[in-house]
Amino acid sequence: MLVLVTMHIFHRWLIFVFLVLVCAACSDNQPPKGDSDSTYIATVDLAGIQRHGSLRLIAPRFDSANMLPRSGIPVLSYQAIAEQFANSLGVEPRWLYVDGFEQLIPALNGGRGDVIVTNLTVTKHRQQQLSFTIPIDKISEVLVVRQEFRVEEPNDLGGLRIAATAGTAHLETLKELNVSGFEIEVLESASNDGDVLAGVSAGKYGAAIMDSNIAGTLLTDYPQLKISLSLNKNRDIAWAVRQENPDLLRALNEFFVSHHIKTSAKINDLRDWTAINQKGRLRMLTLNNPASYFMYRGELMGFDYELMRDFAKEHHLNLVVVLKDSIPELFAALKNGEGDVIAASLTKTESRRDEGIEFSEPYLFVSEQLVGLAGGPKATQPEALAGYRVGVNPDTVFYQKLKKLNKERKIGFKLVEINDAMTEELIARLEEDEFDFTVSDSHLVAMEKTYHQNTQVNFNLTDEVKISWAIRPDQVQLKAELNKYIKKKYRGLFYNITATKYFKSSKRIQKYQSGRVTAGSALSPYDEIIKPLAKENAMDWRLVVAQMYQESKFDPNAKSFAGARGLMQLMPRTAKELGFENLFEPENGIAAGVAYMHWLSKRFGEKLDFQERIYFALAAYNAGIGHVQDARRLASKLQYDSNKWFDHVEKAMLLLAKPQYYKQARYGYVRGSEPVKYVREIRQRYMAYLDVE
Repeated sequence: MLVLVTMHIFHRWLIFVFLVLVCAACSDNQPPKGDSDSTYIATVDLAGIQRHGSLRLIAPRFDSANMLPRSGIPVLSYQAIAEQFANSLGVEPRWLYVDGFEQLIPALNGGRGDVIVTNLTVTKHRQQQLSFTIPIDKISEVLVVRQEFRVEEPNDLGGLRIAATAGTAHLETLKELNVSGFEIEVLESASNDGDVLAGVSAGKYGAAIMDSNIAGTLLTDYPQLKISLSLNKNRDIAWAVRQENPDLLRALNEFFVSHHIKTSAKINDLRDWTAINQKGRLRMLTLNNPASYFMYRGELMGFDYELMRDFAKEHHLNLVVVLKDSIPELFAALKNGEGDVIAASLTKTESRRDEGIEFSEPYLFVSEQLVGLAGGPKATQPEALAGYRVGVNPDTVFYQKLKKLNKERKIGFKLVEINDAMTEELIARLEEDEFDFTVSDSHLVAMEKTYHQNTQVNFNLTDEVKISWAIRPDQVQLKAELNKYIKKKYRGLFYNITATKYFKSSKRIQKYQSGRVTAGSALSPYDEIIKPLAKENAMDWRLVVAQMYQESKFDPNAKSFAGARGLMQLMPRTAKELGFENLFEPENGIAAGVAYMHWLSKRFGEKLDFQERIYFALAAYNAGIGHVQDARRLASKLQYDSNKWFDHVEKAMLLLAKPQYYKQARYGYVRGSEPVKYVREIRQRYMAYLDVE
């Protein structure tokens, strides 16, 4: 009997592996369907654009920042800027997305679009084909080699095999070098910069050429590599139009100048409202956490971020996020002029005002709550804490309050200092029995109870606490404008929707319950839509069904707290870049989700086992590809296998909710328990579907 059961399990596993092998092996054969294409092909100038009523904008598909934007103008904001320009012309913005840089110029000059919107390096060769706007940034092109290599001048390049990505200006730079003896390895335009550096580190390439801002960020993950020399310094980055479109170029340049879309120079500037308006940029200082600012599925989110973005939009300002790692760092950055306003769910206190920090009117009223576990110790008043441990971040206002309370009332509880920890970290450590209670603001507790259902509020330390934005005392005008905005928006429609979205919504995906399925029955109401789409993209349709159930419980009208829509819960911007709209229509929602899974599976290297590519693609679908790549890099550092998801990268993913890890990650904080649960439950459901076939 035992032998028969074992053979049955082994047979099921062979079927699973075979299907995944077929799925992944064919994954490069079919590209994702669709483009948000324009409705006409023409090489018209400004008058023709206004006559047609649309401005066609060309960009690389999923063109985004290489990390969580920390300062300056992130690529993620380019689309908003381009759409503002279209609106200023009185026309509709239409997007055309291409798969690589080498497709941008042919699409523009072929009349499929009007403006290239991305980080495009200005080169002599490109200037023969395009007209560039005024520069919006400057970069240098640098050569990255292993630490033991001595490459100090171009003549040292002899014998090196240098990796450069197709369609970039880097190829032109290498070809123009007046030296010989090196070989150029041209990589696919979709090549990941991190994978290129990994190739240099492993000896696959002798060197790689890339932009200085990218190299400077990525090299922290590759201590065995270094920047050896700059091949091109201070190169201009700009957008581009056709050479026969001088009126469009003039309008773009005027728009850039009027809106001060310039390089985000890191010059400290103690500005009040008049200067902020003159620059056209509002610099928001904040922390990377689930309340204020984070990245979810490639979208920038956060309660403070959305309010501040709305404030900036109302005043026609470009919002720049300046990210810091702690509250003391925020205060220091505000005082020295790195930013204009702190928006990070700060408590308004007299002690902070005494330290030279001014506050706006409150935009949120909360209570400070003592939090424990449902099965743990109970306390109904401060005196009941005697003998217990209370974990708290010493940088928060709670620390001094608890310290004072303990001393004045002689209660005798122990304060456990947890540096840099936010509410999620504190509750996680509470569950690990590092202490008995913690303290947090009520809106953050409400958010965490969604994920930690055994969390229990014992009592309120305070009845009402004011949460405000912080500015310098001399920013009288800015304070007045912030207060006007708060008075206008507080408890209004936009405010209430945003607050509910982050702090009051119920759990988005209920506990996994696989629907009862019997042999021969339909797996979902949408099987016949899924099957041809899955076949076209070389996927197993049953895996799509398993994922769809996890995303929406087969509800075509499902909408998440973040705005993901439809049966496959795709973000509208992601779907748009794949060429799909109206995600509440089952055919569109399913097609977009399948296309995105296909695209994601191609982002992971061929050296991965086939089934691992599926797991990584699922994790990336849930959390975003940037967070998954962060987890793989962390897994390598911790000596896990970065090419295996279960029991390896999933462990690293869980750690990216901890400050000591996410502060070093390119994409910052992520609630790692969600993608871990997501992948595990989809695999479990998929195996159940196989079992009834």
